[in-house]
Amino acid sequence: MLRFNGVQVFALPIGPQLTTFEWAKYYAQLPPDEQIRILQYQHWQDRQQALLGSIISRWAIQQLTATQDVQIVRNEHGRPYAVGNVGWRGDFNLSHSGDWLVIAVTTNGHVGIDVEEIKPVTIDVMHYAMTENEITSIDEIVEPLRLKKFYELWTLKEALYKISLFPHPSPHLIDTTDEQIVQNISTQLIYLDERHPVSICWDRTSQINLTVLHRHQFL
Repeated sequence: MLRFNGVQVFALPIGPQLTTFEWAKYYAQLPPDEQIRILQYQHWQDRQQALLGSIISRWAIQQLTATQDVQIVRNEHGRPYAVGNVGWRGDFNLSHSGDWLVIAVTTNGHVGIDVEEIKPVTIDVMHYAMTENEITSIDEIVEPLRLKKFYELWTLKEALYKISLFPHPSPHLIDTTDEQIVQNISTQLIYLDERHPVSICWDRTSQINLTVLHRHQFL
């Protein structure tokens, strides 16, 4: 078990398609209900992301708690959370996009995390996803960096939404320029590489640590 008091972020490159051996080894580690959920995805990429997400979630919780039999359920919004971990008052949150899968785990309090792959977006999408104040902040940036700024704000909005502390029906309604929104929230932006920004939000004053993993660690 890791001895770490704060927010632990694990990043896992999704990599190429799993071999038959790898799939069988990972799949056998999961409970029947989770196996059924994963097989409902039609495309192998989605099945692989779901499988690795389930594996890394259980592994990460085991690293920060004394619980080996990790039980994960989902609330009415589909957000997963762990049950049956006596003495653990933390939280975990998962995200994946492009080449990466990330998970944040806290020893105490709530956490939200989001990773996005930077891709071109239309002006219509940008205006739908951002508030007017956020659009203004993007417009102040020189053209080559505007798309990067958009994704930095979008990951922050998603992470704030996923921390489950705000009564917003959708992340696009969260205004990250509103100081009242983030005054009691710690936030951090990390780049895993030049195309994948990650935002982490948590509701405690604590240290954050990032560890990059490899999927062979779970075999």
